[in-house]
Amino acid sequence: MGSEKGEFTVTVTVTVTKTDMVAPLVPFQEHWLPFTNLDLLTPPLDFCVFFCYKKPVSASSGMVSVLKKALAEALLPYYALSCEVVPNALGEPELQCNNRGLDFVEAYADIELRNLNFHNPDESVEGKFVPKKKHGVMAVQVRTYTLS
Repeated sequence: MGSEKGEFTVTVTVTVTKTDMVAPLVPFQEHWLPFTNLDLLTPPLDFCVFFCYKKPVSASSGMVSVLKKALAEALLPYYALSCEVVPNALGEPELQCNNRGLDFVEAYADIELRNLNFHNPDESVEGKFVPKKKHGVMAVQVRTYTLS
C-alpha cells in the first residue's frame, strides 16, 4: 500500500455512525474541582490510547452496549473523567462535575487495519484516528475496520 520509500498513500474515509453520551451509572452531587498549582503551570496535554481487538464472529451491537455499561460503572470511582473543563471567575480552568458524562462515538473506517501507518496514524486516517473532545476531559471511540 505504499511507495518504494515505505510511504503510505492510502486515503481513508472514517464515517461516524453514532454519537452518544456515557454518564456515571449513579449520579453524584454537582461540584467543582479546582486545578492544582502544578496543573495550572503545565501546558494542557492531549494524549490518546489505541487498542485493537479481533472482532468475535458472534459480535453484534451488544458488544458496544456492554462497553458503555462497563464505562458507566468505571466512571463511578473516576467521575472526574466525565467532568467539563470550564474557566472560573479568575479565568483559570476548573473541573465542573455535573453528571454530563463523556462523548462516546461509534465509527467505521474503510481500510484494513494492517494498512494503517502506525508510525503516523493521523496521516493514514486523516486526523480521525481518535475522537475530538468537545466538552469533557475524555472521549471514547469504537471503530470497526474493513475485514481482510
